[in-house]
Amino acid sequence: MNAPAPLKILTACAEKYALCCVSGEMEIQWSVDVLQAFAEQRGLVVELGQDKVQDVIAAAFIWARALAATDEAEAAASPSDYVNQLLMQWELDDERDNWKWTGQLPPARQAAVIEKPQYRTAQSTIDAFHFVLSLGDPERLAAWLRNHPDDAPALFKSVEAA
Repeated sequence: MNAPAPLKILTACAEKYALCCVSGEMEIQWSVDVLQAFAEQRGLVVELGQDKVQDVIAAAFIWARALAATDEAEAAASPSDYVNQLLMQWELDDERDNWKWTGQLPPARQAAVIEKPQYRTAQSTIDAFHFVLSLGDPERLAAWLRNHPDDAPALFKSVEAA
């Protein structure tokens, strides 16, 4: 199946830009912005859809990274360079780093799950409650409790325990 000329041009440009990005000659963001603008100007976004355009661009960058990783692996395989061989072997053995040598995408970062600590009434709040309670003024106690609704169950337990 023959791809339309603008799609072939986009693919070729994406591959060249990706190689330039991998070698450090271009910034990725600038390259992707230019490729996106080209796709929009040529009507590829309307014709093929944004997802297909992004797939074409992403495929070029994946290909370029794999090519660069292969070149790095071959260069590091020189027997005279023991340090690079050792580093390469360590990174290949570590699932977090082996993508640097295999051309795969880096693993997605796992978001740390932070458990919210269970609410606990501060001792100073309990002490203040007992002071207001000792005043014997029901209206003042009611007003004070309205300002501490989350603490009310623990405060009542402290009274029951006393």
